Amino acid sequence: MKTINSFLLIGILLFAYGCSADGKKILPKNRLASESSLYLLQHSTNPIDWFPWGNEAFDKAKNENKLVVISIGYYACHWCQVMEKETFMDTTVAKLMNDNYVSIKVDREERPDIDQVYAEAARKMTGSSGWPLNIVATADGTPLFAGTYFENSDWQAVLQRADYLFKENPEEILSQANVLAESLKAQSGIKGEGIDLDLSEFEALWLSQSDTIVGGIKGTQKFPNSPYLSALLDYTFYKPSKDLDNFLRQTLNNMALGGMFDHLNGGFARYSTDEDWKVPHFEKMLYDNAQLMDVYAKAYRKYNDPFYLYIAESTANSLQTEFKNKNGGFYSSINAVSNEVEGGYYTWTLNEIESTDDSQKTIELFNITEAGNWENNQNVLFANGNSKADYLKWTKTSSKEDLLRKRSRRDAPPKDEKVITGWNALVIQGFVSLYKATQNIEYLQEADELASYLFQNHINSDGFLSRTNDQSQAGFLEDYAQLSASFITLYQVDFNLKWVEMAEQLTAKTVSLFTTDDSPLFKQSASTDQLFMASYPTLDSDLPSGNAQAAENLILLAELFYDSRSSWKDLAFSMIAAESNEISIAPAFTGKWIQSLMLLENPPYEVAILGERAKQFQAALDRSFRPDIIFLGGKSEGNVPLLANKLMEGRTMIYVCQNKTCKFPTEDLEQAYSMTLE
Repeated sequence: MKTINSFLLIGILLFAYGCSADGKKILPKNRLASESSLYLLQHSTNPIDWFPWGNEAFDKAKNENKLVVISIGYYACHWCQVMEKETFMDTTVAKLMNDNYVSIKVDREERPDIDQVYAEAARKMTGSSGWPLNIVATADGTPLFAGTYFENSDWQAVLQRADYLFKENPEEILSQANVLAESLKAQSGIKGEGIDLDLSEFEALWLSQSDTIVGGIKGTQKFPNSPYLSALLDYTFYKPSKDLDNFLRQTLNNMALGGMFDHLNGGFARYSTDEDWKVPHFEKMLYDNAQLMDVYAKAYRKYNDPFYLYIAESTANSLQTEFKNKNGGFYSSINAVSNEVEGGYYTWTLNEIESTDDSQKTIELFNITEAGNWENNQNVLFANGNSKADYLKWTKTSSKEDLLRKRSRRDAPPKDEKVITGWNALVIQGFVSLYKATQNIEYLQEADELASYLFQNHINSDGFLSRTNDQSQAGFLEDYAQLSASFITLYQVDFNLKWVEMAEQLTAKTVSLFTTDDSPLFKQSASTDQLFMASYPTLDSDLPSGNAQAAENLILLAELFYDSRSSWKDLAFSMIAAESNEISIAPAFTGKWIQSLMLLENPPYEVAILGERAKQFQAALDRSFRPDIIFLGGKSEGNVPLLANKLMEGRTMIYVCQNKTCKFPTEDLEQAYSMTLE
């Protein structure tokens, strides 16, 4: 019987795989072949009977009394790709999964709500999370087991053990799942009852969670944690701190000199695999680069360091030359792998470096050796330990351009061409910050062009957002919150009333779509399809928390539209109160919340400028890093209450206001600026 089955299996494989005319294998497709996500399409030739997330999969599991495998990842994730090739292409693994489970594949970039819920479950069960994220769940989606990357044999052992336990004692397994689900649901509700937070206490907490030697949050790997860095820039404006300034500059210096930064074309890789910022995980993510362009532009304004401006502008170059979609918007990610070699596009042998112009300077600056500073005699370009001045000199040499020319002949890594609304909104904010740092109108044009594209293509006629350039995918809390924030930011420099009016409309939609009876916090998704609990994104991760960003929007719009939206400030207060426990415990991961708290405790100056020269006056007044100023105005009053009855024909007037009280108007720029210092 064994022999017959073997021959049958061989015959099936020969028939199923076949060959094309050029000798290449034609792999059979599973139901993921009809999906648009590149990550799901990567798995469309697996022998596993994958389902996309949806009722069909869960109905099948219930009808057949099977457990569910939920496997979550994203296109540029290296270890997701490794597990796909080494495990999910294995017919033995496929048989285990097809016979005993209903298997679901999820692109976390398309469904952040699903990702968040199961990431929380993984942290609850194992203490950590990451991608690929692999869950064994009951037929209603309640998690039983969670883990990240598994080698083939380990994954088989997990599948066999879970199936055995479920068949031997299903009642006990389901009972344990329900206990976990109830625990997670309890955590996601109201977490605090009032704001009892002292901003002055955050300095010691931040420093205790941070690596004050080489920068970043403590750990064996280093992530940019852009919301944290952005919050520190604001915090040290309100509460100057030499220690925090030193930490910030150490982080910004080492991250940019290190291997995470692409020293040839600009932009950052996702994270450093070591604690010294030297060797990156090579994929480039849009959200990282958008936020880091913003952070370095603000750091330049704060510290007047030309190195930070160079990094910000180089990152903008990466976005414009590598991420930009000619049809509008910016792509979501660039893979770490090209020609099946991780980092192959970015690394060099000593011989390759020696063949370039003025190679000795490059060898010395970037620690290049014959044995390689990484693996397989390859060298990562990292300049840690060298001065920023020496680095900036090197950027002007022919060696850099020669290396870039040589690299451009290599096969570039593939891109995930999804245009994600919330991530593109971060790009708008980054370009606005760079415009404010340079007054280069091209950066403002980039921001305006992208905002117009999203306005026309990602917002439907009823005012609802789509998650991506596929209008069928509904937007999530983070999309509404980030796009609203970007429109508020853009309005403050171009004074186009359309942007602030649209921000108000999107925020009103946010309140109506994502409010629940269980918490003052917003849920991530307006839909609850098959999720065993609602997700409330509260902590900053690679992105600002959707709830924290929404709270900041509510505060700012309550200032601008105080006649009709004053209650929004109360709502923001309730949200911060609900999150106050986490803010006090984990300030490194609640930076966006702390920025909202700073707005409440330090009422901003509202600088209203009305008249023909309003934009020129705004640019002249926006001369330094001032997170405590909101600009508004233009050539007309529009429907913004603070602008009402302030337009004087033939004159451009400046009104400096605070707490809805305005000082005497002036046309004198210096006098107006001095009013913001009182």
